Amino acid sequence: MKIRFYLKTTVVNKAGESPIRCDINIRGTRIQKLIGFSVPYNKEDQEKSKWDFEKEELKHGVKTSSGADYRVINAMLTAIKSHFQAYEFSISEAPSVEDLNREFEKATNKQRARVAAINNKDTEEIIEQKVAEAETKEKKPKAKPAADYMDEFIREESRIRGWSMETLKMVRSFKNHLLKFKKNAGLDYFNTAGLDKFVEYLRSEAELEENSVEKQFKNLAWFLRWAIRKKYTTVRDIESYETTFKVVKKPVIFLTQEELDKLYNFQIPANGTVIKLKTYEGKEYEKTVAESGGMSRARDLFCFCAFTSLRYSDVVEVRKVDIQDGTLNITTQKTHDRLPIFLHENAIAILEKYKDEEFRGGKALPYMTNQQMNRCLKDLCEICGFNTPYTITYYKNNVRHDEVKPKYELIGTHAGRKTFICFALSNGIPPDVVMKFTGHCDYKSMKPYIDITESAKKDAIKKMEEAFKKK
Repeated sequence: MKIRFYLKTTVVNKAGESPIRCDINIRGTRIQKLIGFSVPYNKEDQEKSKWDFEKEELKHGVKTSSGADYRVINAMLTAIKSHFQAYEFSISEAPSVEDLNREFEKATNKQRARVAAINNKDTEEIIEQKVAEAETKEKKPKAKPAADYMDEFIREESRIRGWSMETLKMVRSFKNHLLKFKKNAGLDYFNTAGLDKFVEYLRSEAELEENSVEKQFKNLAWFLRWAIRKKYTTVRDIESYETTFKVVKKPVIFLTQEELDKLYNFQIPANGTVIKLKTYEGKEYEKTVAESGGMSRARDLFCFCAFTSLRYSDVVEVRKVDIQDGTLNITTQKTHDRLPIFLHENAIAILEKYKDEEFRGGKALPYMTNQQMNRCLKDLCEICGFNTPYTITYYKNNVRHDEVKPKYELIGTHAGRKTFICFALSNGIPPDVVMKFTGHCDYKSMKPYIDITESAKKDAIKKMEEAFKKK
């Protein structure tokens, strides 16, 4: 065994002190550790230094800038040497680096406990008890931040569940919230109190609407349950945690048959054309057409969704080879269902419009990003005059907000699919048949649309009753 103590002279603090380093070599295994004290060092003249280079200890009477006395520091050096001398006699094989690091922690912990107990004027019995406790006390490893597990979570869950790009974006957004919330918080942080704080962060600091708060919390629950299955945490509070989210169902936005007909047949004005329009309150204003080409493509893609029940993500992936004898056979991006779609004549007409154009990957329709299509759709629906007011109610940081918006502001790519569903149900097609078109796997997901069509039927009956009364 060989143990040396020396100064790490390449490092000097503001007080002109260098840290003491310990070099331990036992049966060919070596570690170098700082003991936690720095002492005065004179670079120009080592004889004037307070460190005795020959005896490898601090000189008599020296006190460091931190207030450590030479006796305390030299006692630490002696304690380390004595501990490792006893340790070497107790082993029969060469130790590992981890073994030596662990023994070094024991030696320094024991000596610090002894000094603290002496300063506290404890009895010899109490001093030895505290030293024994310090030796058996293991240094708790620093918890790995929860966010560091996210890459593994994403790789594993995306492979097993076959995530779409939208799901991947959603989970990455959740990871960003996790980092902004508490970057270094470990998985064990998320007990009941930690879960409460995360929800509060989403509401007050992230300033998310309540429906977004609920979605992000569900992502956290998904992630934590995965971590529990992997045995990365023993904290299982998420399994019994309960909280309430003030989520108000938003209205299902879809086009009526008249609106869909108008949109499909609408002659889009050229760029630069000034259109006179009215708000839902009757106020006149003007709008200049800026993206007529984009509006035309957005209209075609939207109407194709409305005539086929497909999602936007599926429509932009339709290839010419997928269409045979008026039937479109497609595997959906989100649910991976293989669906045969019997094409409406208007859907066929849209395909015919682009049959001579060559798109990348043999696609049958032009491509637009979701953002581009949403922007152009809103402009087009505004020009078409779809300005029926809708009241949108939501909670943000526990405060209720009511906003009235015209219909065209609420139209998005998914409204095409909703239009198909509502139109089919209102025309008497049974929900189970509609579900075969749309690929919905459970009745629950169809319920919002059924409620709308039932309400529409009641309104129609009332109108009929009023008409008969007038006669």
